[in-house]
Amino acid sequence: MQSLRELFRIGPGPSSSHTIAPTLAAESFKRRIADKGGDRIEVTLYGSLALTGQGHGTESAIRGVFAGNNIIFKRDLSSNIPHANYLCFSLYSGDKLLDQAHYTSVGGGELRSEEDPTVNAKEVYPFHTFEEIKTFMKEHGEKDLVAFGLRFEDVREHLSRCLDTMFATVERGLNKEGAICVCANERLRTERVAKKMFEKAQSLEDSDAKTEMLISAYAYAVAEENATGGEIVTAPTGGSAGVLPAALYFLYKNKGINKEILVGSLYVAGVFGNIIKQNATIAGSVGGCQAEIGAASAMAAAALAYVDGLSLYQQEYAAECALEHFLGLTCDPVDGYVVVPCIERNGIGALRAYNAFLYAKHIAPLRKNLVSFDNVVSAMKMTGDSLPTAYKETAIGGLADVLKDTNRGTC
Repeated sequence: MQSLRELFRIGPGPSSSHTIAPTLAAESFKRRIADKGGDRIEVTLYGSLALTGQGHGTESAIRGVFAGNNIIFKRDLSSNIPHANYLCFSLYSGDKLLDQAHYTSVGGGELRSEEDPTVNAKEVYPFHTFEEIKTFMKEHGEKDLVAFGLRFEDVREHLSRCLDTMFATVERGLNKEGAICVCANERLRTERVAKKMFEKAQSLEDSDAKTEMLISAYAYAVAEENATGGEIVTAPTGGSAGVLPAALYFLYKNKGINKEILVGSLYVAGVFGNIIKQNATIAGSVGGCQAEIGAASAMAAAALAYVDGLSLYQQEYAAECALEHFLGLTCDPVDGYVVVPCIERNGIGALRAYNAFLYAKHIAPLRKNLVSFDNVVSAMKMTGDSLPTAYKETAIGGLADVLKDTNRGTC
């Protein structure tokens, strides 16, 4: 498995695979061609990047890196590509090709490239499954996933910075009002609602309803910031960036849990997220939204279980339960923008995490779970592989088709 630095990244919304990764690819290619001259850079977007790149801010992110350069964008909808998120940078002088590099955005902001290996992440943890991790921990008398993680890398400072960024995003979102206006499709013109949700939650007398409304408000706050290009932490993606922060902010703000413990919970969440990323995917363009919201909900559920002092088995139960019941969830952003159904889906994902935590706390002691976390990750991959392309972040199926705008534009 890779470093948790590769899973938790700080960057601009609305999409880790469509905004953050292309930005990193552009920056790497820019360094690569620094002394090669040329009169233009051609950027070819393939697959999901070609279909939803405009709505996800891909072109504007790349233009920002190459400000002052002559940039030409091309879209190629060929089906014969190695990955759904694929792009190519080409440097030309007249008709002469001076340099070229292809990049794959594999999800969560991570890049891979054969021609530019400087972007390729290295393996840090010598494990492939959660069962292998549990075996290692048992052999070493270790019961704490945080202590396990510290055996291989000390990223506490990075995770602390990520936690602070998550909370800052929640608080920005809770203090903003006004329209979310991303394009000319009237169906996507909606008002920010996180602040009103938070105020409503404060007035509720029913403690259960108050808890769920607070968690939802925190998730909406981040998702609304993400939709408008605000700074977020991939957890594990931009489209699902509201789920884990919502759970942790609730523990911090409403339960009085200190940040040191919450930083530890990011280790726990990261282990489960890394297993999903390694053995299935965290990219909606590859596995549907089960790979984004489902993964985020599993990570948040495990984090909640850890903070509550539940056993390693119960942490696994929580993560498995959350992910299992998102199996088959499609990724169908209307017009390719991370608004509908993405913002509401973050709220639902956060609540699913909380419910899965409660199941792990109260049901796990009653009987052994029949489905392991590794089992459900395998099932998620099989399900994602079976989903038609229309339901993998292409904006051509599901809600994206039902609510499509026939007169595209920007506002």
